Amino acid sequence: MDGDLRVGRGATIRVGTGSKVVVTGRAHFEGDVTIDGDFECQSMRVEGKGFGPGGDVRVNGDLGVEGSADIDASARVTGSVKAGDLDVGGHLKSGRLVTNRLRVGGHLEARGTLVATEVDVGGHMTVLEEVEIGNLRVGGHAKIGGGSVRGDARIRGHFIASKKIAFGRLETYGNVTLPSGSSGERLASLGRVDFAGESSCKELEVTGTAKARGTLTVENIDLKGNFLASGDLLASKRVQVWGSADIGGALTCETLGVGGKLVAVSATASNRVDIAGEVRTNRGLKSATVVVGKGSRIIGPIYAESTDIGGDVDLGSVWGLPWWRGTLGRLTAVEDIHGGNVTIRPHSRAGRIFGRRIEMGEGAIADEVVYTDLIKLPGRHLLTKPPRKVEELPGH
Repeated sequence: MDGDLRVGRGATIRVGTGSKVVVTGRAHFEGDVTIDGDFECQSMRVEGKGFGPGGDVRVNGDLGVEGSADIDASARVTGSVKAGDLDVGGHLKSGRLVTNRLRVGGHLEARGTLVATEVDVGGHMTVLEEVEIGNLRVGGHAKIGGGSVRGDARIRGHFIASKKIAFGRLETYGNVTLPSGSSGERLASLGRVDFAGESSCKELEVTGTAKARGTLTVENIDLKGNFLASGDLLASKRVQVWGSADIGGALTCETLGVGGKLVAVSATASNRVDIAGEVRTNRGLKSATVVVGKGSRIIGPIYAESTDIGGDVDLGSVWGLPWWRGTLGRLTAVEDIHGGNVTIRPHSRAGRIFGRRIEMGEGAIADEVVYTDLIKLPGRHLLTKPPRKVEELPGH
């Protein structure tokens, strides 16, 4: 029909088989309405009763609104919804959803795909198929069938993707489940993060717990809680461990800082390692420079061009707690060291030391020292075997 359509409360619009209602102007409903068939209009306004009964909109077909749709009620659409902007005060249930801006005051349930630039849901959100969203805000839990959320995503509850997802900046207060193949720019979670398979995320910050069931590739990772990985952890830049990290494979990065506990098959940092806690490896800790702070423990061999055992390490602080909490008063203890320049400071103990230039502080202890260039020993030290100078270090 040409022009505007204005309808009172409790109306029912029936559409003949194979046809649809097309309103060239604005459709205005003063209350609840039922439309049996496809409906199209220029813009739509429904004066409902919000979440309560008596203001619901039911469309048994497809709903198309070229401009904005302002529905002050709950809406149920059996088919697809396409609108310029869609604002639903109550709950929304539909099939496929395509809109520029979507706001739902209650819960959102979409049985098809969801394509939108902005999505704001006050309650829970469920999309059975894939999404293509710019920015996303959800007051409750969110469950989607994969796809992409390219901008900012803030979820107050849990976030679950049943298929791989590409995300921009994801922030949640609940738990996060990401399938294999998922990738993102930044993820910050206060709850539990579960990477179900091989995944990647440039910036990862975990305050609660995280589990990676395959290889996890990151740029920077900051672990304030507990992290468990069955595969490798590959970081192109920085790894910071404030809590505990148990890695079933290899850890590689540029710089590594440990203020808690790290367990890995091997740990390799191309530039520098600073330890103010405990590190356990099977195949060794490797870097250009390794600094082991006072009271720290290293189980497994160390391979480094420069190694400093028992000195000061400043990793900053987390939650207002200094890095040295729990380490003061303990003997700094490491196992075998293979490197160039090795310094063993007071109140420190090492296994075997193989280096070019070796210096030990007062009261330092070592099982054996093998060097090529120079050794400096204080008046009070303990060596299980006399130091031995060689032309070439073992394994070189």
